[in-house]
Amino acid sequence: MPRRPDNVVLYYLATPLFAVADLTFHAPVRVSAVLPGDARVAYYGAVFFLGVLCLVRAGATPWVGMLESSANLLILLLGILLPVWNLPMAVLEGGSLDAGLSGWSLGNALVAGVALITSFHRHRAAATRALHGRGGGTVL
Repeated sequence: MPRRPDNVVLYYLATPLFAVADLTFHAPVRVSAVLPGDARVAYYGAVFFLGVLCLVRAGATPWVGMLESSANLLILLLGILLPVWNLPMAVLEGGSLDAGLSGWSLGNALVAGVALITSFHRHRAAATRALHGRGGGTVL
């Protein structure tokens, strides 16, 4: 009997639903909301590919989870920091003072950050168990 995929794999495979919500309804449900349009499409394609990879090779799930969580944390942090770092240049050029986060995006960043850090540590623990032969690489 085939094993049921981890919840993480199902989450990756649900990426097309998140892409439709984001690109059609402008509902930023993932960290990719800080990316420009073409980069968002590439992001969604890459995450879906990772889901297929994890479905085919279940042992890769913890490693993929750590990679994906790390990449998302980097995207999230750059989405916050780049506008802040550009404030001095904006002041000198007389441009608008947009700090990058407000209202909905601030809440989204806080929730996503906590989820990504938790995800990274769960995947790290699963990868450690898999390396030492204790309990496989199951994450959830």
